Amino acid sequence: MKILVMSNIRFPEPHVESTLSSIIKKEEPEIIVLNGDTTQCYWDYECPRVIDVLYVIRSIAPWAQIIYVQGDMDPHAIKCITAEPRYREEIIGTTMYIAEASSVKYYIIHGHQGEIDQLRKSIGAGPWDWLIIGQYKRLEADKLARVVYSGGITREFPPEARGYIVITDSNFYIRNLRT
Repeated sequence: MKILVMSNIRFPEPHVESTLSSIIKKEEPEIIVLNGDTTQCYWDYECPRVIDVLYVIRSIAPWAQIIYVQGDMDPHAIKCITAEPRYREEIIGTTMYIAEASSVKYYIIHGHQGEIDQLRKSIGAGPWDWLIIGQYKRLEADKLARVVYSGGITREFPPEARGYIVITDSNFYIRNLRT
């Protein structure tokens, strides 16, 4: 199993399609988790942005399961997905996704809902479980707190915070996008 976690894509930012394409083709994941702020969708009329980014990702990775985790910039995204006939059955829209690999749980949540300790408690994560958070402009793992900050794809982020996370059957790793 291979899970690709990308946060803060900010579609349709220039060159984001080619970045998504190179990441997905390099990693060839079975599951793609879009961890919040994938696009801006504050209002219903912005639904086409959500559908467009899903279309782009689906065209690059027709084999992959797509999970859309809602962020603070795309609060209507799940409503947009469920309203779209071609994606409502295929794309999972949620506020949190839990992946399990080697008896370790990874709680993938955007993170705008509160502080780390508060989030860990509210979602019921144990002391050995990992949180994968996309809200902060950081791309790093805090092994003591068991938190992975998944950075972002957007060029609004500083170069050291641009990247993504991959979860495999045995572990996870962080990839930085140096441009």
